Amino acid sequence: MGKPKANLLTKLLISYFLVLLFPIAMILFYYYPYSADVVKEKELDWNAHITEQFMTSMDTFTRYVYNLPYELVQNREFRMYKAEESDYQRVLIANEMKKYNATDAFIYNTLLYVKNIGYLFSKTGSAYSVQDLAIPGVGFYYEDWPHEEMVDTLNTLNQPIVRPVENVIIPGHNRLRLLTFLQPLPVGGSNSPGAVLIMVREDTILRMMRSVSEIYTGDFFIFDNEGRPLVASNKKIYEASDDMSALVKGMGADPGATSGIERINGISYLVSTSVSDKNGWKYVSLIPVSESLQGLRTIQWNTALLVGLVLLFEVIVVYISIRKNYHPIKRLVDVAVSLFEPQQRRPMNEIDTIRYTLNELSAANSRLDERVKGTLPIMRDNILFGLVVGQYGTWEAFAQEADKVGVAFDGSQPGSETKPQGSPFHDPPSPIDPAQEAPPAAVPFVPAQEASSPAASVLETMQGGDPALPGGTILTVAVLACESEEEFNTAADFCRQAEDRWPDGVNGYFCRSVYHHEIVLICAHPPSFPLQAFLTQLQEELVGAEGTRVMIGIGRPGDYRCPRAAQTSYLQALRTVEHVRVRETAPVLTFDEIGATHSGAVSYVAEMLQSLELSILKNEPEMVAGLTERLIGYIRSDGMPPHMIRSVYLNTVTVIINGLQRFRREDQTLLRLTDAAFKPRYTMEQMTGIIRESSLKLCEFIRDTVPAARTATREEILAVIDEKGLDPSCSLQLMADHFGMSVSNFSHHFKKTMGQNFKEYIERLRIQTSIQLLRETDETLESIAQKSGYTNTSSYIRAFKKIMGTTPGQYRNTHKDA
Repeated sequence: MGKPKANLLTKLLISYFLVLLFPIAMILFYYYPYSADVVKEKELDWNAHITEQFMTSMDTFTRYVYNLPYELVQNREFRMYKAEESDYQRVLIANEMKKYNATDAFIYNTLLYVKNIGYLFSKTGSAYSVQDLAIPGVGFYYEDWPHEEMVDTLNTLNQPIVRPVENVIIPGHNRLRLLTFLQPLPVGGSNSPGAVLIMVREDTILRMMRSVSEIYTGDFFIFDNEGRPLVASNKKIYEASDDMSALVKGMGADPGATSGIERINGISYLVSTSVSDKNGWKYVSLIPVSESLQGLRTIQWNTALLVGLVLLFEVIVVYISIRKNYHPIKRLVDVAVSLFEPQQRRPMNEIDTIRYTLNELSAANSRLDERVKGTLPIMRDNILFGLVVGQYGTWEAFAQEADKVGVAFDGSQPGSETKPQGSPFHDPPSPIDPAQEAPPAAVPFVPAQEASSPAASVLETMQGGDPALPGGTILTVAVLACESEEEFNTAADFCRQAEDRWPDGVNGYFCRSVYHHEIVLICAHPPSFPLQAFLTQLQEELVGAEGTRVMIGIGRPGDYRCPRAAQTSYLQALRTVEHVRVRETAPVLTFDEIGATHSGAVSYVAEMLQSLELSILKNEPEMVAGLTERLIGYIRSDGMPPHMIRSVYLNTVTVIINGLQRFRREDQTLLRLTDAAFKPRYTMEQMTGIIRESSLKLCEFIRDTVPAARTATREEILAVIDEKGLDPSCSLQLMADHFGMSVSNFSHHFKKTMGQNFKEYIERLRIQTSIQLLRETDETLESIAQKSGYTNTSSYIRAFKKIMGTTPGQYRNTHKDA
């Protein structure tokens, strides 16, 4: 027996080895050699696609750059040859430059250089002299471009030039890295009136490349048609050796993307190159081969190790299992059958079989009943909430669903075949007769000494408010709101138990709302039933027994004959409970006890919100903080209804969060703030706290982001006014641009420094000048108006009369007579 056993063992081991070695051989001899090549090929194709996409995006944006000089020459408003004659022409040029903001997402700034006056006009409307470019922080100061060379280049420019990315100190002493395009006006002209400097930020180009693909981790470079580097995400690569220069020189002039594997500085890279057919620029993208294939190598080695361990484990298991067993498959089947097949039942006769079947059916029915009972409360709440949101147009439609969950507002048992004539499940053919005698009042739920409570006045309103319901049944909806989940669960269980305590003639059901922490009461009752007093006592019992505080809002009672009345009463109850939450008034309140809405509130709030948005756009933190406090004071004013408070709060928070989004800081924090700000239920203190804290954060961002404005002393302001104050073009905008400040900041600074606003000061200066001319000369009023800074005589006469109380002619006659 020893030899047959050994032969069988050998055959089984060989068969197991063959079955296991076949997939392993497939992995080792096919998957491993070709997987690396496939990954390299896909990475090269993907890298070439990324390079091609980025080149297309750059060509699209630079097309506008190269077309801009032609557009400026075609603009008839630019009279650059006349700019030397009058300051008015310079103002026109500055205003026209503001229209060229079409590609602000790509172009940082555009400067139009007018050769005959030596000024550069920005697309923001600012003007700089050539000397300003030599002063860091005043103009655009190039650290690696000598000022004399810059001026000479601008005056002799006759063909487009592109300067590589370099450090530039912009107005305000901030340092940026800019790619600069220089083009003559017109392009290629021998007698050019000027030139155009177009500046593009390096980080804008870097972000454009990263936006093509979020998973791109390589380095890319842009070279001009002569091989000079313009933009580089990693300068060390082409500065370390000449490998990159040799690669760029070897790029052909034919447009299109190519890819391959190259060694640069001793490292292998996946290289994709592309040449633009628009301007001849060369684009190069490098991805280290090690990064692309390192993950695959790790997976391959781990897989090989795992397969080896599995193979070794299988060999051991097979050897131990079949060492003393000549029929391993049969034994394994027997073991599986013994483990997983259920135990055989003893033989049963007919009676036992019937009894066993009935027991199984009873158990299955019991399990089904338990599952149905578990879903009944949810079905009941859904049906009742559907009633208050207007889901059922008739009582018959409601009755079809309500009978299944034991809900009947007429007091009868659900499922009964006959119902009283006044049942809500039957729409009456005609209205209730107003002369019908009212039924006897139900037994009150509260003691008689409480009849003089606020519920008494509410009952009077209920009884006399609707002439169509004299003594008939009415339908009222109330909303009970809690502050926490624990209080809500306690109150829901307590209210469900209180449904058995309604007096005769009153049917009421509590259900959970779809909104968090709210319970809805739907009650059909006679007009004489004190529902408010009932709910007040219910609340007191909750506080005394469970320590749970609820806020209760009661809607107006509606016509019992129409189920739609429940929807109207529910909406009123929602507004009432919101009033209780926000205003912290009496814990139980009816809709009729809410005050009237203020008139003119919408336009006033809209005006303040528009001012807030404008202040955020103008980066004025003091104005933002002031307007925010005014809005907070407005929503805290007495008499403001809760729905208006909620509306003003949501609009204010929306404006502030939109302002925070502009700065792109702390994205996750901003998302959490947005989620917290738009929760459906907040108290007054919580709403004002959210507005104030988010406004303070926004003001911090504005102060940290906006560079400090230049200050202007009184002597500097007076010197500029002495020079330009009598020029008709002298304006608040011109003065603000001169000192590098915003219009609002300069206006505030001028009033603080000079004691009056800018317009009044200039007006009085011009009138005083004209008074001196009226006294000392015989010139005409038209000549005096022009010398005093007015564009026409009529505006001069109006201003003179406004300040002096008389016309210039009458003043001159009075002076001569004196």
